[in-house]
Order: sequence, then structure tokens, then C-alpha cells
Amino acid sequence: MGYILYGAPGSGSGIVEAACAEIGVPCELRDLDARNDEHRGAAYAGVNPHRKIPTLESDTGEVLTETMAILVTLDERHREAGLLPPPASEARAQALRWLAFLASELYPLVEIIDYPERFAPSPEVTEPLRERAETMWRERWRVVEAQIAGTPYLLSSGFCATDLYITKLGVWVDAGFRKQHLPRIEALIAAVRTRPKLAAVWARHIR
Repeated sequence: MGYILYGAPGSGSGIVEAACAEIGVPCELRDLDARNDEHRGAAYAGVNPHRKIPTLESDTGEVLTETMAILVTLDERHREAGLLPPPASEARAQALRWLAFLASELYPLVEIIDYPERFAPSPEVTEPLRERAETMWRERWRVVEAQIAGTPYLLSSGFCATDLYITKLGVWVDAGFRKQHLPRIEALIAAVRTRPKLAAVWARHIR
């Protein structure tokens, strides 16, 4: 089975690209010009009506969106790669718990921080909204920091796909704050960035 991944260098699509690299499955990359909102245009809406990236298309034409759903599906279809812990295990439950936290509580704040005007009812509240989102962003990273159980990964049982998600979002945290207040996450990011299969992915997505 092969895939087509719609994404953009430096974007969250790096999480799915890294997962495909870990699995070792063929993945054709179709980069969009996200800085000029190509993904918000009508052409891409035909692939993903929500007009966000990433989108993963299988060689059978099946379309998957939402990074968490993509990761779980890839794990189910390529169990030999061990992208997530075994079904019904305590480790898997924790991996999914924090994967959901990252997807629902952290990632949405990125859009508010970067594009507060999309959410502000009037121009005068744009900056206060962004500042509040930035504060929440840091507070929620402290929550994740306290849950790092492995050395250096999230789980004491070792690497899993949730570590990919932490790494890609974690590099968007201010480096000074991360080094001072998130030392476990800093160590996790360093370890995931040195995984041999992921060198080419991080070269595209992390500067």
C-alpha cells in the first residue's frame, strides 16, 4: 500500500510524513504553497473540504484527514511497524490520551496565535486574543511536560507516534521557554530528531 500526502514544508503535515517514514511505506509528497493559502483554495477543497493540511490519500483513492485519525489508521494497517503500542494495552491508552490532548488542546491554539484576526470579533481585541492564546499554549505544554514518563520518550515503554506529534508541535514553542521550563520535552525532541529514518523529514520540516 502506498500513499499521497498533501502538506507543506514546515507545517503539521511533517507529523504524518514522519510516520510514513518510520513505517517505511511509499509516500508521494504533494506540497502546497501554504504561505499563499493554496490549501484554502477551491482546487484543494476537492480533496479536503475543510481546506486544511495534511490530507493522506491511499493508492485506492481513500482520503483521510485529521492527523490523529491518520496516525491511528496507519498504525492499524501497518502494525508490524509498532507506530503505537499494542491494542488494549495500558501503554496504547496513554499514547492515545496524549495524542488527543495534543490534537484538541494544543494544535488549535497555533491558528489563534498565528491568525488571531480569524477569531477576533473586532480589530481591537486581536492582540489580547493572541496573547491569551499564547499564555494557554505555554500552560498546556507544562501539562505535557509533567507527563513525560520515559527517558526520553513520552512512554516508559519507548518511542511511539505521539512523540512525533510532540516533536513537530514542540519546535514551535519559543526555544528559550522550552529550554528553561520544558527540559523533558527538549530531550524528547532531541531524541526524535536523531532517529535515522526521519533525517530527511526533519530537514524539510524543522529549521
